[in-house]
Amino acid sequence: MTSDAPSRDLRLMVVIMGGASDSFVRALHLTGDTMPLGVVHGFDLSMTFEAYSVDPWSGDAKAGVALEQAAHKLDALVLTDALTPGTHYSSSAVERLCRALQPARVVLPTVIYGGPALAMEWQTLSGVAPVMVCDPTPEHALPAVKALAKAALRALRRSEPPPSVR
Repeated sequence: MTSDAPSRDLRLMVVIMGGASDSFVRALHLTGDTMPLGVVHGFDLSMTFEAYSVDPWSGDAKAGVALEQAAHKLDALVLTDALTPGTHYSSSAVERLCRALQPARVVLPTVIYGGPALAMEWQTLSGVAPVMVCDPTPEHALPAVKALAKAALRALRRSEPPPSVR
């Protein structure tokens, strides 16, 4: 999460990983990688998306290394599972992502844009239920973003210190 105090911008960083990452991003009709969400509690809220394939650690693993290095900066996660053969999620990649998030005890609001098997695997590995599980179809992309924004803002509010009583 990035906050620029003078302009009161709040940008949530979201990683999308899996076989339907590209179709999820296309369904959002983004220009660039950022989606403005409007003004919330005096902040200009936006989400920046970074998409990864089914297994970012396959091949030269550069994408996987970049994902591991960015893990502490993430505010939300979308795990995708395309329903066509060859584009299902990778259990080993999901497990590796979960391990990358664990050292800092990062608990991210997560949407499963795919089937119940991926949701069950993520919940088993992370110990946290997804905020939304939906079929990987274009009409579910925007509701998924709304669910992530709501959960991320709720987490942010819990992390703020209480107001002074003086």
